[in-house]
Amino acid sequence: MLDQIHRLPQEVVITAVAAPYTSFRNQAVIARRLDYRPLQDVIERRPAYVPALAEELKPGRGYCDITVDEVDEAIRGLASPHVVIRRHAVCVLGERRLGAAVARRVLPLLGQTVSKDPDATVRRLAILSLRGWRKESYRHANVISEALNDPNEDVRETAAYWLREQNGRPA
Repeated sequence: MLDQIHRLPQEVVITAVAAPYTSFRNQAVIARRLDYRPLQDVIERRPAYVPALAEELKPGRGYCDITVDEVDEAIRGLASPHVVIRRHAVCVLGERRLGAAVARRVLPLLGQTVSKDPDATVRRLAILSLRGWRKESYRHANVISEALNDPNEDVRETAAYWLREQNGRPA
């Protein structure tokens, strides 16, 4: 299929490739399971599409909701060499509704992402995803405190916001 898309306008291809990762998927009668392999394939085989994919899948555009059964794929996405995938994965893992068992697995990984991801946007999004877990994320305050020294101003500001918000909550 990818070999045939070169005949389609780029914007059509980008919309089609991005759709399974956006809120568009939430409207499907039968949603396909989260799978980053098709997105990774396009990124690797058509690098010219990456800027448009990054724009289409930028945070705030509306990501798909994942289920507990899709958490493993999202976790795999955190380790992707492709920033577009890592940004998506870190956001979809910030959903508290996924439950306590997922929190035990995901929160330490989000903390590692805050500390170690090479992309500042991914680090900032990891802080916001930890915020989404509310009180379950309190024990990761040390990681957020360390992010106050991040080289990126947006990461530092987001960390300061998270810590102010936590300090205002009852224990």
